[in-house]
Amino acid sequence: MKKVRLYIPNVLLTILLVFLIMGSEATILANRIGLHENTFYYLIEQRKLDEKGYESLTSYFTTRSNSTGIPENVFLDAFSENDLRTAISSNAAQALAYLKGNRDTYEQEIDFTGLETSVNAFFSDYAEENGVEKDEVYEEKVRSVLDEAEAQICIAADPFKFSTLQENGWLSKVRQAVSYLTTAMMICLGAGVLTLVLLILCNLRQVEHLCYWIGLAGFTAGLLTCAPCIYLTASDFFSGFAIKDPQVFAAIVGFLKLLTSRCLTIAIITLIVGAIGMAGFAFLRAVQREDEEEA
Repeated sequence: MKKVRLYIPNVLLTILLVFLIMGSEATILANRIGLHENTFYYLIEQRKLDEKGYESLTSYFTTRSNSTGIPENVFLDAFSENDLRTAISSNAAQALAYLKGNRDTYEQEIDFTGLETSVNAFFSDYAEENGVEKDEVYEEKVRSVLDEAEAQICIAADPFKFSTLQENGWLSKVRQAVSYLTTAMMICLGAGVLTLVLLILCNLRQVEHLCYWIGLAGFTAGLLTCAPCIYLTASDFFSGFAIKDPQVFAAIVGFLKLLTSRCLTIAIITLIVGAIGMAGFAFLRAVQREDEEEA
């Protein structure tokens, strides 16, 4: 650049634009993908979270039947795999609604009507066959069995562990952070547009240089974002997490891998757009030099 007084502002604005692009991408990724219901529905389907959860329930109730004498079908026939899929989807939707401020509280809401009917019918038949009086002890026993079964189903219906976050007081903190997410996204986008305007003003008489600085910013932002994403993907970093439960492992690792994949896609697009801008600069400079030589 021949004019140092324009070179320094261009460098500073380009560096600022790099971070604003990265900030915009991060907030958009979190807001439009990380907190979107369709992301969780996709993971439930792709990672077969309902199937894994139901296998866990089957194993649990089968094992319990050996010690309690209550056949596993009493529970499993009353709460199917489709019921579990609905419960997982509903739980994720409720948690996201709470995080986005659309609900004042978060709690699992699962319809256990069929389960209660099945368990009550089993105990009622057992009491009639064995002459057991349906007193307070009987009612307490039925209630304890139902509470235990419902608690286990609630665990299987929460593979993303929103309840654990809630119990430890972390979900409310995430909710508070999410409340600023849209604002942060708008600030990054607005500041990015303002930075672009300033770059245009600095290069009104040198349009090819404008292509260079904008292209350089996009290319750098894309490259800086691509590097960690490529490392996480190539090393299969998240698969090393020590999570014993197959369903929870599939949910958490699947979520992180999906975010990494989407982030990498956005970064590659940004990098390509930046490279096109820099190529445009090279092309315009070449044309300009040819015109100067002909003149």
